[in-house]
Parts: sequence; structure tokens; C-alpha cells
Amino acid sequence: MARPYSGGVLPAPFSDALRGSDELIVTSREDGRERSVRAWYVVAPPGTIYLFNYAFALRVARWRNDPWVRLTVPGSGVSVEGKVRFTSPDELDAAVTELIVDRWGMWGATTAPGLRRMLRDGSHVLVRVEVP
Repeated sequence: MARPYSGGVLPAPFSDALRGSDELIVTSREDGRERSVRAWYVVAPPGTIYLFNYAFALRVARWRNDPWVRLTVPGSGVSVEGKVRFTSPDELDAAVTELIVDRWGMWGATTAPGLRRMLRDGSHVLVRVEVP
């Protein structure tokens, strides 16, 4: 069962800067230092950002230790801070599933059942960025 999330509406300057951008710079913390990587994303209504990644990536290990992230639109300097929350396959609704499958189909998530299997088997993670 999905945990209620009352946030999800991104600040207007951030939403405006996202237009035309396929990537975000995702910053997370490790041992008091910030590390940044570029990442693809999807925005699900009403303005919730999801990130999909290999479960054993270094950024995922950082997220497991400290869920804080900063999302920056490349070239704009516009950013928001939030926390990642790992999403289980049981929490996926049809709209989010369709967005993920469309965006990351080449990673093997070519169907809704394929995406759920990847999450259930632990080869990949889907996180929702909760912006206060």
C-alpha cells in the first residue's frame, strides 16, 4: 500500500527550468561530502519526481544511508532539496508505471510486469523525491 504523500507540487521556478531538460544533476551526501551525478527522471502528476536506477549503484548506496538529495537543472542553477523514498512494486500506480516504462524501456523495463519484476527482484530501484 502506498504511503500518503502530501507534497509533490514542485516550485514554479524549478518546474519552469525543467522544461526541455532530459536530465537532472542529483546531489547526495556521503561522509559529510556531497557527490553529484547526472540522471534521467520523470515527473508524475501533481509534480512528483521519480528516479530509476541500478540497485547497486553508488548513488543508491548513498541514498540508503542518507535520503537527502538536491536536484539541479543543468545549466540553470535552479534546484530543490528533498528526500528520496524507495518505492516498492506494490506502490506503483498505472500512470507512474507507464511513465517509467516509456522513459527506461531500454533498461529492460519494457512492460509493467517487467518493471515490477525488476523492483521485486532487487536489480533496480525506483525512488520518489519528496520535496517539502
